[in-house]
Amino acid sequence: MPELPEVAALASAIKKEVIGRRLVHVLTKEQGGGPRHGLYDDLVFGKADEQEVHRSMEGRVLTAVGRRGKHLWMELCDSFPSCSQGRNHRGSAIPSKASKTMDDDTRFVLFHMGMTGSLVFQHVAIPQYRSFALDVTEGWPPKHCKAEFVFEESPKEGDRNNELRLAFCDQRRWGRIQILPAGVVDPRTESPLKELAPDAWMERPDLAVFAERLKGTDIPVKAALLDQHRIVCGVGNWVADEVLYQAGVDPAKKCSVLKEEEVRRVWEMLAHVCETACAVNGRSEAFPSDWLFHFRWAKSKKDKAGVWGPDGRRVVFETVGGRTTAIVPSVQRIKGGRIKDKVEGEVLEEQEKVGKGSGAQSGSTRAKKVIKIEGENNDTETSEKERGKRTKPINYGAAARKETKTRKKIPGSSPSGAKVRQGTKQRSAGKEAENASCTAHAEPRRSPRARPAGKK
Repeated sequence: MPELPEVAALASAIKKEVIGRRLVHVLTKEQGGGPRHGLYDDLVFGKADEQEVHRSMEGRVLTAVGRRGKHLWMELCDSFPSCSQGRNHRGSAIPSKASKTMDDDTRFVLFHMGMTGSLVFQHVAIPQYRSFALDVTEGWPPKHCKAEFVFEESPKEGDRNNELRLAFCDQRRWGRIQILPAGVVDPRTESPLKELAPDAWMERPDLAVFAERLKGTDIPVKAALLDQHRIVCGVGNWVADEVLYQAGVDPAKKCSVLKEEEVRRVWEMLAHVCETACAVNGRSEAFPSDWLFHFRWAKSKKDKAGVWGPDGRRVVFETVGGRTTAIVPSVQRIKGGRIKDKVEGEVLEEQEKVGKGSGAQSGSTRAKKVIKIEGENNDTETSEKERGKRTKPINYGAAARKETKTRKKIPGSSPSGAKVRQGTKQRSAGKEAENASCTAHAEPRRSPRARPAGKK
């Protein structure tokens, strides 16, 4: 699902390319040769019928673009700049109080990308979500194009004088295009935007409010960050993983037991990750090289031991809050029987309490795993393949029991196994002799008495 940095990049590109252009035509029939080619997708457009879409959008000028969380909206007016807009330092549209009186026919169009939705230009590159990307080089419009917006030639001096085409594509049909009712002044006061928590980048709450909301719930910290209505909105799967990795916090740890220092680190890293990603316009290749982002996509179902991530540390994958979660155990200090490792030649021994019913005394411990991993900078001939192999657990309890059962060897005596075999042979020979003796002393068996001749 496109997350805050990707949606912010979309908003930035639309502002740069489309502001001031008139929307001359909206193609509402699906294009691109998909299974619904030529059909109007009433699921994507929601309650709006096809005629309402054309009536509400065509002929108006795009005057502003705004965003909250993973939602993006366009403001369309009859003329430009009749709908004067103020903007904050991060570029979000702030509807002015005079907008309603200047143009009563202003309409807002709200976009949500869902899981696989995206807005793409025909000749303008926009950063796309890492797990999927639309290929617009094979032809236009792209496959699964639910709507195409055709803007007129740019009225701005120096801009190229060709029409601009913007397509909304969504393979899984979870994205939405919603036209807000006429007369709305600020889309943030309408559903679904008004139900969202503050934006994680533009409206991030201060530390005291953040801590109160976070520690007020007993769910895993990652699940709390993913909830768009609880603390902040805009955080998705990869952003949550990156924030918690940078903060050194276990994603599965309950919010109610987080320490104050952990809450503060999560709050700081939330700002750091969002600021850093949005500063490079969501281009993942420009993210810091030590980010978990670059390694979390390498998950393989066949690789049960995980993958090698930042600084040679192992990345494992678990399900937290219903989502696949990338975790670096050596950084996020996971406890409770999970996989743990160390780097730079350090050795970690994880002790595990022996549970009830295992036959051991209560309170005893046994060494569960001993894993030694050489760092990349160390002089070693260990191959990357060998490093990825998991060390088998050493069961010291079983070894001890085996040792106690082993008999001591007595000088001049045969091994216990030889004694057993010798005794078996002796018993077999004695039994055979006894059977032969009984046969020798037994009376000869009488043959059947012959009948006299002629007697019946």
